[in-house]
Amino acid sequence: MPSINKRAILSGLLGATASSIGKLALAPDSPVPSAVATFCIANININPEADDDSDSLAWICPAASLATRGLCLLCMIGVNAVMLSSFLDGMNESGSVVGTALSTAANFSFSAMYGIVFFGEIVPASWYFGAALIALGMWLLSSVTLVDASQQCTSEEAKRK
Repeated sequence: MPSINKRAILSGLLGATASSIGKLALAPDSPVPSAVATFCIANININPEADDDSDSLAWICPAASLATRGLCLLCMIGVNAVMLSSFLDGMNESGSVVGTALSTAANFSFSAMYGIVFFGEIVPASWYFGAALIALGMWLLSSVTLVDASQQCTSEEAKRK
């Protein structure tokens, strides 16, 4: 029984994770920077609506929110770097077509799961049928074994004799 191409599937998971981190960093309604800003305002006791210049710490909360977005972007870049390494290993393991298809299918599946679990996205019942077909295709592709062309020629020549 051939082994499952775990590296290509891992690269799909890492790609979905990176895109979710990017969504947290760049979405205007992202919960992470707004939670940092809320925490900052509650603990430093600054009124961000005040127009007076006497409050010298008023810049801290927007800066903390911006720094959080920057940290999320750096994490996204780091996860993408690991994903690329895993993707290349997956393509070496099972070939470029199978590795790319597995990585893409895993990315679609995990992105949808992240959307449902972390971002509260609602999907119709037909989506679950499609997800099952993607999972079946991933299983079929991951069970493919590569045959070296030189070995195949040698075995065909042996059959002729």
